[in-house]
Amino acid sequence: MTKSFHLWFLLALSSEGKYYNPPTQQHHRSLIQDAVEISNDSLPPKKPNGDDRCPCLSFDTLQDDNSLPLEPYTDFSHLGPNTNVSMYGVGCEAHDEITPACSDDQCSTQVPLPDDCDKFWCARSWCFVDPSNCKLLHTPSIHFTDRHFSYATCGQIDSFTLSERKKAIKDKTYQVALNSNSGGWRGSYNPEGSFAVNNRWSGPIVDFLRTSALEGGFTMNITRPPEWIREDAKKFFGSSSFDYCVYAVSLGYLDFCLAAYTITNKRAAVANFFETTNNGVYLISFVDVGGTSWSSFIRSAKTIFQPFTWGAWAMIFFFVIPILSLLMLMHEHGAPGSAYPLTAPALVVGQRAKLHKVAQKHVPVTSHVLTSLYMGILSFFQQSYDQSVVTVGGKINLLAISSFVLLVLAVYTANLAAILTQDAQNMPVSDIAGVIKAGYRICAERKVAELIMSLYDIDPNRFVPDPIELGGDGGPGFNCPNCAARSRVFDFMKLDNSDPSLYCDIGIASEEDLEVLHGSTQHCNKTQIGKALGYESIGIPIFSGVSPELISFFHEMKNEGVLNRVSSESFPDNSCPETGGEGSSLNVEQMTGIWIIVFGFALVGVWARLYRKHITPVWKETKRRERWLERYDQWGNPTAHNIFIDGHKYEPDHGDSGKLKSKRSLMVSDLDLNPGSEEIGKRDEAFETINGDEFHDDKTTSSEKQVSFYITSRKLIGGEMPGI
Repeated sequence: MTKSFHLWFLLALSSEGKYYNPPTQQHHRSLIQDAVEISNDSLPPKKPNGDDRCPCLSFDTLQDDNSLPLEPYTDFSHLGPNTNVSMYGVGCEAHDEITPACSDDQCSTQVPLPDDCDKFWCARSWCFVDPSNCKLLHTPSIHFTDRHFSYATCGQIDSFTLSERKKAIKDKTYQVALNSNSGGWRGSYNPEGSFAVNNRWSGPIVDFLRTSALEGGFTMNITRPPEWIREDAKKFFGSSSFDYCVYAVSLGYLDFCLAAYTITNKRAAVANFFETTNNGVYLISFVDVGGTSWSSFIRSAKTIFQPFTWGAWAMIFFFVIPILSLLMLMHEHGAPGSAYPLTAPALVVGQRAKLHKVAQKHVPVTSHVLTSLYMGILSFFQQSYDQSVVTVGGKINLLAISSFVLLVLAVYTANLAAILTQDAQNMPVSDIAGVIKAGYRICAERKVAELIMSLYDIDPNRFVPDPIELGGDGGPGFNCPNCAARSRVFDFMKLDNSDPSLYCDIGIASEEDLEVLHGSTQHCNKTQIGKALGYESIGIPIFSGVSPELISFFHEMKNEGVLNRVSSESFPDNSCPETGGEGSSLNVEQMTGIWIIVFGFALVGVWARLYRKHITPVWKETKRRERWLERYDQWGNPTAHNIFIDGHKYEPDHGDSGKLKSKRSLMVSDLDLNPGSEEIGKRDEAFETINGDEFHDDKTTSSEKQVSFYITSRKLIGGEMPGI
């Protein structure tokens, strides 16, 4: 048994302040005055007997034609005593001017004005016609059985019918079923889905009908289409619940269905529609505003390298920087005071514990090459070359390095800023021709797919098929009853998709579908592209038996701005973060490349520390070892420190091999690598081991802040080459 109830939520409209303001009394009087002026200025009809395509019935025909009898079926009371009944409807005349309906003064004396004060028809000519011999507009009479009249044959508008249509909807109850739209915001929506019989319906279409019902004085009985015609509807249209409702309306089981229905050719062929709006359909593509997929992470990581091509990067790091660095080494190598000396002092430890000496050792060229390359790369990232340069050739080469760093980084910064702050949309195509040429798979709702295929030469196989497992038919475009077809268009768009039978590269959807998703912060990584590919006509289907009066009244309400008002109130605000444009903020993902480079270097540094401390094997005591005594900072500059060997201070200024002094005047800031120095440990317990070296903490005065280290003759710990 079909459950139904009256739409009591119409009454709730009054508490929301959404009443529609009817025309004023002055407005009605103005219309009546216009009608009188038309009557006074009207000329005799040009064709007193009507047009040849729809001739008026003559007096003799009305009296003698037995097929069109008058007397037995006629009630003349409404014509009044002044009407010549025998001539009523004969020839093109204003037959109703002297009838009581047109001669009373209620329109000027009653407040509020009655609904039947539209008297345009009183002064207009008409006549009775034979419907079988009339090719112009004619209408059955509501007072005379089997009689048809026509204003059109006399060249007049049938305003009598228009005024009667408004009367026809008053106090009438219409059988209505509601569909819940699966997308957009202009339709009707219910959390329980289509044909729900409750008071939870919302949307601008629902609000428009609520206001119209209050103004027109009619009610709506919410029901659902008969279940027993569902299979017939499915055979005729398809499995859509919207088609099911249209089918029921076309047969008269429902007076109208309420939702935003796309007016397809097939639907328009079986039912009348009141058109509410036109929706533009657009190409939908991706925009780089974030994401969580692995492919999105990879794309964001590559962003940091986009200012230059991979060939340009290879040129910078594998040719220009190495060449300039090696040229600097060529100029500076062996020059007095340069960062690339030929020799450096080193501690030579023999096979026995007490056999050791300090000697000047030749620095391998490979060590200087590595240092030079490191300095070149460091200068590129730090945007300056701070290593000391002493030769003329080196200083000129420094100009080359500085100009290279300045210009390359300036170009890189400008180009990267343009890439990251512009509206960086992933739009490989801008129109439907580009989609066809690129061979993209397309996601679209069935009706949108049909529209696009009719407008453009697109192979139906380009569209992702309707999923059969969700009740679809496998045809092009989504039409499955259980898959939310309109939102599925966006859900199944995927970059670099590996399953073209399920996912698509680009979508085609109405603008309102994307607007409502952005209003709820969904699919913010998608945007519409270019101009509209086409337009969908949207409306509500109405049974032909009641469509004339309802469509006329709905248009009146629409022209008064009711539909625009309720639509404006329902428009969803865009809740997605703003992207693109000058000066826009960058998000975390857009800076993925920076994070990878920065923390990549940091992790390599941690690895180097762990390698030196825990992984490098301890050399055997019997092996002869050498360790450089000088230490250098990251720029290749010698560090200030004291060197103690077995309690004696090394003085590099005394001869080639240096000189060892007594340790009696040792400062507490000096560092000793001799684990036997218990005296120092007692005097200052703030020593800690780093890479095997014991370093004093930073508690000394500024004059004492010099780094010192000690080397035991028995064990080499933490050695390094100069400049490395």
